[in-house]
Amino acid sequence: MSPPTLFQLAVKSLAQEIHEEKIPFGFNLDAKSSNAVVRRLLELDPNNVELLETQTKQLSKLTELDLRKCRIDKEGVSNLKNFNLISLEFGGLLHLMKKFPDPTNRNRIDIVCLLEKTLNTNSQKLMVHLGFSGKEEFMSGWEEKVSNVHFSPMVSKLLPSLQSIKIISKEFSQRFQLSNLCSSFPNLRFLDISSAKGLSTLNGIKILKNLQELVMRNVEIRDVDGYKELSDLKDLRFLDVSVDISPFRLTNPIRAIGSLLATEVRMENLEFLDCSVTSVEERELREFVENHPKLKTVVAISTACDHISLPTIDLLNFNSTDSILKSLKYAVSNDRVRLAEHCIRVIFQKLNTNHEQLNDSEISKFLNSLRYVLREAKEERTKLAAIKCFAESNFFETERFSSSFSLEIPGIVELIFESSESLEFVNFPFVSHTLISSLLNRKVNFLRFGQTSQKRFNVIIEKAVELSCRNSAYTEILLRASRLISADQYTAMRNNTKVINGLFKIANEMFTWEASYQQIIEVITIYMKEASEETLKFLVSNGRIVEECVDQIKMVSQFPTRDSQRHLLHFLMVFSSVMSDKQLKKCYGGEAVFKLMGVINTKEMHSPFERTRAIMICSILSLLLAKNLTEHRKPIKKTIEELYYGWVLWNIPDGQKMSNRVFRAIITSRHSTDESICLCLTLMSTFIYTKGYEANGCWNYMRTTSEGIRSNPKMAENKREAANAVLYQMGRIENK
Repeated sequence: MSPPTLFQLAVKSLAQEIHEEKIPFGFNLDAKSSNAVVRRLLELDPNNVELLETQTKQLSKLTELDLRKCRIDKEGVSNLKNFNLISLEFGGLLHLMKKFPDPTNRNRIDIVCLLEKTLNTNSQKLMVHLGFSGKEEFMSGWEEKVSNVHFSPMVSKLLPSLQSIKIISKEFSQRFQLSNLCSSFPNLRFLDISSAKGLSTLNGIKILKNLQELVMRNVEIRDVDGYKELSDLKDLRFLDVSVDISPFRLTNPIRAIGSLLATEVRMENLEFLDCSVTSVEERELREFVENHPKLKTVVAISTACDHISLPTIDLLNFNSTDSILKSLKYAVSNDRVRLAEHCIRVIFQKLNTNHEQLNDSEISKFLNSLRYVLREAKEERTKLAAIKCFAESNFFETERFSSSFSLEIPGIVELIFESSESLEFVNFPFVSHTLISSLLNRKVNFLRFGQTSQKRFNVIIEKAVELSCRNSAYTEILLRASRLISADQYTAMRNNTKVINGLFKIANEMFTWEASYQQIIEVITIYMKEASEETLKFLVSNGRIVEECVDQIKMVSQFPTRDSQRHLLHFLMVFSSVMSDKQLKKCYGGEAVFKLMGVINTKEMHSPFERTRAIMICSILSLLLAKNLTEHRKPIKKTIEELYYGWVLWNIPDGQKMSNRVFRAIITSRHSTDESICLCLTLMSTFIYTKGYEANGCWNYMRTTSEGIRSNPKMAENKREAANAVLYQMGRIENK
């Protein structure tokens, strides 16, 4: 399975950026790029079909469009006239029945009118392929009006160049006969009538003298001689009679190969046959191959011929590792969801119970094939099956995997998590959670054994945080991973804003009295210890984290979780040192200050914890006063005054670092009160963490400021005393 080309990688990357609106779509694309990018955008989200209306100019070279998964309205239909299309496939059109009604029957759609509204003159002239996959009924005689031949001078050719038609899930009847379809389009080279109903025979198909490919999956031909006219198709090279729906939905097992043999059908130029999931015996398949000497490839996945080999042809089944891989690639590249699931199930069995019988080369091939599925599969079910294989196969818990394939693990982990992001968890709520939990737990085990590189560690932690934000059930896995990593790994992650921001979000969504909440706060504290100023500024950029911390302080104060309270207040002090005046006012200018002041318990000031909490809160309040950013100066001043004069009776405990920026703001501001300045000076002498201040110039500033206050007779006595205490403490430190 070859790696994607540079063009494919570029298309995938560009489509993802456009889908996530990370780049403006202000540039024009050529035809090849337009086709590929639009195809990828619609795979990411069918709603991206709206880009055809908003970005018509940029996509003006678009020539191929697959709308099978899209719901397009009347305006969207009309907008398609802006493109010169040569290939167009529709999905369900029932919702357009009232917009394009059949004049003779309101339960049918006037598909001719719809096509006329959809296709401009160039598209009508150049259209080569047209597909319908909905279950709506078309007006009678539509095929003659869309025809590429003249039936009479009264009927014009709408699509004269049409060579390929898909008409899926349609019911053939007296009103709509296969023979009429073939007569209307005798120049077809490709015909797909999969899941057709009411089709007892293929009579009329011999009209298609140029037909090269015939696809008729899930089609039951009830007439014994129903396949007979296939012998007249001298150019037929590709025949698909397989099944890709549940066998329970079929009246009887499809025995296409047996019927072809019974009626002695010979397709002299046939090169490719797909008979997967049909009822075919080894004897029948060997005879069919013998009767068709030009046959090169047979796909017989999930049949009674799963484990046979035919030396003269390329047989896709489960007989060997290479055959399994070819089968899987065929299924994925042709959007054969059920066949892909069959192949992945076989790989799962090999890796789950038979891995000891496989050599390293075979295992490596299976790993590559699963990665191929995660990269290239368009259907969520297919990706989910591959993830399930990784999550549940016993091989991935073995020492052999962790040692022999250790270099492949980072790529596997990243690809699995990238793929899981695109899964609609709503569609798989229980199985997705189980699989991802199992997978993540396995990856965390590598931390325990010290087998994880920094890159792999980053992926595990980031994904654990992301999933915990979605579902609290993942939080225990996150905490387990956090307990197993080293101090160096924490240091390397200290500026990972994605992780830290996610941790704050997880904490805010938890119940504050839960043990896991306290553990999350502890993890945040470790990251915050060495976070850069740039990281801190990012975290406070929209104010959400600060506001949430204030709310959590209010809630957590009702419970005996003192460490969490202290950490939350520390976060606020650290954040305040990097916040702009605008950010401070947004977060604290309103009622937030009352939430903080309401936490202070003046009756319990004999408790070191209560004093520490009060001092930390008053430090923030003092900064708001100094910068004049609050409308509630009076109650704040009163709180600081009451507590300051009460503190002289108590020893102030050790606490948190006050930043140089906050210190300068409080000391120098004309808006600061005597009590807030005294508080600041008192903290400098007994509370502030002084190590390192000499290096950034703050030490000299502290000395000069304190000496100026102490020697100024106009200063209040309490300020001068506080300044003297600072100088005394500084002298003690310098004399050590």
